[in-house]
Amino acid sequence: MRNSFPSITSVLFILVGVSVVQAASPDTEPATPWWLGSKAGISREVLPPWTPVEVAGATGATVKVWGRSYEFGTLPLPCSVVTKDVEVLAAPIVLRGVADGKELTWTGSGCRTVDAQPDAVRMAATAESGNLRCEGTATIEYDGMIRCDLRLLPKAGKVTIQRLTLEMPLDARYARYLHSWPGGWGGYASNSGNLPEKGYHRSRFRPFFWLGDEWRGLAWFCESERNFFNWKNVNPVDIERKDATVMFRVNLITVPQTIEGPLEYTFGFHATPVKPIDLDAWDYRTSHIFNYRIEDRPYTPPDGKPTTMLAHLARKGVRTLYFHFLWTDICAYPATIKHGKKLKKLAEACHRENIQLLPYLGYLMSDIAPEWAEYSEQCLVKPRAGKFSGRNPPQTCYIVCLRSAWQDFTAAHLEKLIEDYGIDGVYLDGTANPWGCANTAHGCGYRRPDGSIGQTYPIFATRSMMKRIYTIVRKHNPRGQVNVHQSTCMVIPTLSFATSYWDGEQFQFLSHAKAVNVPLDTFRCEFMGHNWGIPAEFLHYYTGSWKRPEAMAMGLLHDVPVRPLLRRDLDPLHDFSSYSPADMKDFEDMSRLWRAFDAFGRREATWLPYWENDRYVGCGSDSVKTSIYNRPGKGFMAVIVNTGSKECRAEATFDLAALKQPTKLVARDVLTGKKLPLVEGRVSLPLGSLGFVFFRAEPQ
Repeated sequence: MRNSFPSITSVLFILVGVSVVQAASPDTEPATPWWLGSKAGISREVLPPWTPVEVAGATGATVKVWGRSYEFGTLPLPCSVVTKDVEVLAAPIVLRGVADGKELTWTGSGCRTVDAQPDAVRMAATAESGNLRCEGTATIEYDGMIRCDLRLLPKAGKVTIQRLTLEMPLDARYARYLHSWPGGWGGYASNSGNLPEKGYHRSRFRPFFWLGDEWRGLAWFCESERNFFNWKNVNPVDIERKDATVMFRVNLITVPQTIEGPLEYTFGFHATPVKPIDLDAWDYRTSHIFNYRIEDRPYTPPDGKPTTMLAHLARKGVRTLYFHFLWTDICAYPATIKHGKKLKKLAEACHRENIQLLPYLGYLMSDIAPEWAEYSEQCLVKPRAGKFSGRNPPQTCYIVCLRSAWQDFTAAHLEKLIEDYGIDGVYLDGTANPWGCANTAHGCGYRRPDGSIGQTYPIFATRSMMKRIYTIVRKHNPRGQVNVHQSTCMVIPTLSFATSYWDGEQFQFLSHAKAVNVPLDTFRCEFMGHNWGIPAEFLHYYTGSWKRPEAMAMGLLHDVPVRPLLRRDLDPLHDFSSYSPADMKDFEDMSRLWRAFDAFGRREATWLPYWENDRYVGCGSDSVKTSIYNRPGKGFMAVIVNTGSKECRAEATFDLAALKQPTKLVARDVLTGKKLPLVEGRVSLPLGSLGFVFFRAEPQ
């Protein structure tokens, strides 16, 4: 998924001829299709790994969810946010401003709980300042998402608001990185990385911001600029540093507004990580397929023992197969018209090999879908975006908005897909992205003062879709997967319900020099997963800018696997039976990593990342970085990476006493099996730019 183009499919779809039924005549479409109004996936049950929401505190103004607690004050805005055991706010979040020439000073009895259920708690408050009254609610859902709805009203007659801002003061220690969305597909992923020393000051509205560190963070989001009234030189969002505080400021009103009725705002907050990671991408062990019948296609590995491609993948350790868009006849369609028997047979074969099968669902609607004539105008984003054409047979796809009836369509068909064919979840391409939309036919867009229609980013509707998908999958299989492929888009209220994400396609179209010089802070911010509470995989295509060893160096340094792909995966008509062992090299390397982790006991180890492990290892150069998996007394695994642009002699000296390891250890390269010189905890070897060595050291 590249901006508005589908991942991999943007290349494949042009190349491949697929058999597709012709669109049904509108005359044959029932007046009310079976899926319209579907309740599939709509549930108030608290699904694992989350826990029920709790109301706590002497005044009942504290709400606890898994791993986090929120406290509310006079207004339904957080005055305390604790995540990963630390307070990330430097002061309460406040609504500041001037009304009728006087600074706003809110007084009221504070937030009270008006509804408390296991899946969500709703709090309400009313406060006053001069001639202005604020009524509002805060709804806290079990994954930690907070929705705030505020109404500003004159106490009598009318009131003029000269200035109104939302201020979120953050402790600078936990606000080192900034991620915002939409992001770009050029340069160095400028929407992710270190918060600039001079802060963030841009005139364009963005619906999502997150500030955090490597382990935690806090997001603010808003679907549109509705009821934002600002001078042209005023930024909708400003972020500035003030000593030990990072001030996140949303400018709502700088052009004075006189109101006689309610002025409404809806926005949200979401602290991360959003959930515990019980299984991560190293456990899921994923790969792609593009053809049916791999359970029957013969393959002869180097050992000369004929088997099938599916059995060989299982032998190499693959536990999850993503079946790309060719599993069905219509691009991104959540049903198969003519391949049902083959899909069921493949799913059953995968289960015999203890492999989960996840078919592709996307963010597009095809003009050869039977629903196109009736629902395209209602369901597509406006203005139309993401035009993507294929041939044989001809079809054109566009981005669909999940605030429309297409949400019911997707949920109903996914439930049926799982029930009929026994699939284990879904691989989603861009589905979690709240694409900008001004289609008033389904409720997006808003009217600006000049009469034009402004764009909405339907975060809450996209979140509803993702929550329904997660619910449907997990109801049928408690270990089922919702894997999301996105790039540049860590919109956590929607991504919260993903079991893992695949990121990095934005780098595949840069020059090699630009791609491999992606700053480490960018990777720590967006691509690592730990700070979000969602397992991450790094993306690598053979048609892209990275060499696979370079991608692996970056991934291993951050505890992130690089998904293996068949060397000829961009030729989906290729006969699997003629694949050579060279085509399987990715799987050979990943198989060695998976087996080494199993033998070592990665689950029992503590990960000591390069940015905070000075106590345990010293490197001879600033460009050399080392991350460690440590099991005291039982050895450790480590990756040493040369992150510089030139070859160097990479040195790493491990403090064996601090690691609680014996002095005599034997080290071997995990990928080659060769013995490494580890003398008194010291390793020294030449490494090229983005070269790496990954080794295990175990007691003699």
